Amino acid sequence: MLQDLDQLAARIGQLVQRTRQLQAERDALRVSLSQSEAAQRALEQRCNERQAEILTLQTKLQEHDGTVDDLLSEARQAENDLRAQLAREASERQTSETRAQTREAELLSNLNERDTDLQRLRVATDAARERIDTVLARLPGAAAEEQPSGAQP
Repeated sequence: MLQDLDQLAARIGQLVQRTRQLQAERDALRVSLSQSEAAQRALEQRCNERQAEILTLQTKLQEHDGTVDDLLSEARQAENDLRAQLAREASERQTSETRAQTREAELLSNLNERDTDLQRLRVATDAARERIDTVLARLPGAAAEEQPSGAQP
């Protein structure tokens, strides 16, 4: 019986030792779990911070995309406006050139008519002078008057 008690005491000692070992392992596992949970929380916080940064960047990107789209739209509108203005001004220039050419043609026509009239007037003036000279030469005393004025040097 003593022997059984010794064996029982040895077994209890082993159980106590095993229990202490298991408790130490359990404590180590709890510390490890606690550290893992802390690391997990830190990683989750970093993940949340990165997610917030991503959302901020996405918002900025959308704003910039909107700004770029707005600027691009404004640039296209300005280009269209300039093209329309260029077309109007080209049309106005063409119209002005056509008017100027028409006016130039009218002025040249008027000038030609005036030159023609001037030539006719010169011919008529020359013819009238010849007739006047002929009439004056036939008048009595015209030959005598011409000679003294032509004889005086």
